[in-house]
Amino acid sequence: MHGEAMTYTFWHSGVLIGDSELDETSDNPGQRAGMFHPTPYGLEIFPRLSGILSVGHALKMQLDANGLSAEEMDRHQVIDLLENTPAGEKLLDLGRTLSEVEMRGPDGKRLAFKSIGFSDLLELKRLARELDTGLADNLAEMELDGPRYIVSATFGDDSASTEGEANTRAFRRRRWSEDN
Repeated sequence: MHGEAMTYTFWHSGVLIGDSELDETSDNPGQRAGMFHPTPYGLEIFPRLSGILSVGHALKMQLDANGLSAEEMDRHQVIDLLENTPAGEKLLDLGRTLSEVEMRGPDGKRLAFKSIGFSDLLELKRLARELDTGLADNLAEMELDGPRYIVSATFGDDSASTEGEANTRAFRRRRWSEDN
């Protein structure tokens, strides 16, 4: 280690999609972020890995346009929103795609994570302008000559390969029950 960068790799369904040094730390325990360097396949699949902020905004706009409140919606309204709107379909696809991502440490061992997100700085700039957050001016100053992709991950309580694999399989098997 001694000042040397540690490179983490990211895989989708067994295919390498990119790497990051995850050199940005957070006050949140286990959370790390860094510039994401995608492979050609990573660039191809990136639109399906990212966009959660835009999707959230689109869903909020859909709710507002229809006079709905997320807190007051029943199960059937939520299902209808997710299955029958472009933003809902994108959110479901994003979740499925992210559930197929694995992260490996510098030693090549699979690492468990609680959450993971991929962002495109161009999307963040566009969304900041659209939402008129005041951040657009700060983001406009950023040069995008270099890397424009970011990955953020919160490591799991354990990073044992076998338990991480079990967690992934269990997540993929979950289905909505009638009680949800």
